[in-house]
Amino acid sequence: MNFASGRQILIMVIVITAVCYGFDYYKNPQLWHHEMTANTSVEKGARLTLWINHLCCSDCLDDARHALAALPGIDAMSATGPKQLLTREQADQSSASLPEYGNAVELVLNDLDKLDLVAVDKALRDKGLVAGRMELGGIEHFRLAAKVEHLCCGMCARSGNERIAFLKARAQSGQLKWLDSVGVDRDAKTIVGHARYLQSGKTVDVTEFIAALNDIGYAPRSVQVLVHEEKNLASQQSQVGDWPMQVPAISED
Repeated sequence: MNFASGRQILIMVIVITAVCYGFDYYKNPQLWHHEMTANTSVEKGARLTLWINHLCCSDCLDDARHALAALPGIDAMSATGPKQLLTREQADQSSASLPEYGNAVELVLNDLDKLDLVAVDKALRDKGLVAGRMELGGIEHFRLAAKVEHLCCGMCARSGNERIAFLKARAQSGQLKWLDSVGVDRDAKTIVGHARYLQSGKTVDVTEFIAALNDIGYAPRSVQVLVHEEKNLASQQSQVGDWPMQVPAISED
């Protein structure tokens, strides 16, 4: 019987170790970048891009700016729209096809601690507009904290964890792939979604998180972006990929 030499064993150990490190970095890049301070990332340009399916002219953009003007954490008056956005007079004469009615508005975030994404959604709806997507970018590592009024008992808290399987099903259809884990804090009435490490140029669609919470029975009254060190939470945290329950696929909007 032939045994591996010491050199062969050493090479095998090095190869296996390199493969394990590479796999761990691929699956959990946020852990490798944990020591990068979030404040540095924010200073480099946190931004929120709103895709509004009905934003066909400059008057629509003005409505969006005025809707968001009173909200803290956003420099709404500096919101930028498409360079070739039509004026209202041009839009009156335009015969544009339906896909050309939608456009994106990019917002500069000047104070993440005060930003409430539910308030952004509500302000637009009150003005007759809807953000089909709210894409958050420019932040490497963050969490989304949803305040939910209805976490009245232990069953409510447990169901929040147990129904993370539903969120996993959403991820299988291409949504929520950025979601790493979810924690439920009954005392604080908060559901926290931990985002995976966000690489430069990538974004997270916050509407996916809000819609998923609605689908499992929760209506968040606020959703904030947390970038500071996490405080001790009296909650259980569930890895999104740990739940095998199968649920019907949901078509994307």
